[in-house]
Amino acid sequence: MIYPFLTATLPELAPGQAPEMTLEEFDALAAEHLSSSAAGKLDGKLPFHREVAKFSEYVAYRSAIIRAAKLNRPGNFPIPAEFYGEVDFACAALATAAPADRELLLDALIWHKLDDLELGHDMDLTHLAIYRMRLGLLQKYARRDEKTALQNFEAALEKLSADFNEP
Repeated sequence: MIYPFLTATLPELAPGQAPEMTLEEFDALAAEHLSSSAAGKLDGKLPFHREVAKFSEYVAYRSAIIRAAKLNRPGNFPIPAEFYGEVDFACAALATAAPADRELLLDALIWHKLDDLELGHDMDLTHLAIYRMRLGLLQKYARRDEKTALQNFEAALEKLSADFNEP
């Protein structure tokens, strides 16, 4: 199989660091070196994807409970089929974190879940799919520009203050 060769050519990914390649570049590389059937499975058609989806649903469930409690609104949330202790452990940090920090914490939980799911998959298709998922997490932050965000924030403040009528 070509998986070990392809895996060996990929740059290392680390949380909080800008990736050296984009998802588009990874997909092009995978399409070049893998069969169309294998490349097509990288974005959601492997068994571990279901596990990540269940984990993400549980994270959303716990986040909704935290948000409802913070807003003093009782929530009628369906109880999930599986519980994840690592999410419950992180709930205290999620409850007090700012929204941007909360997103980082949630993505860190998913990153660590991917670590668990990657065990035993050093150079196979699951490893490549997990790599792709991690690349997507990192790329989400690489596209954010602090200067642009500040300009957008200031423009929104100016618009709000222009529309504000004092009583």
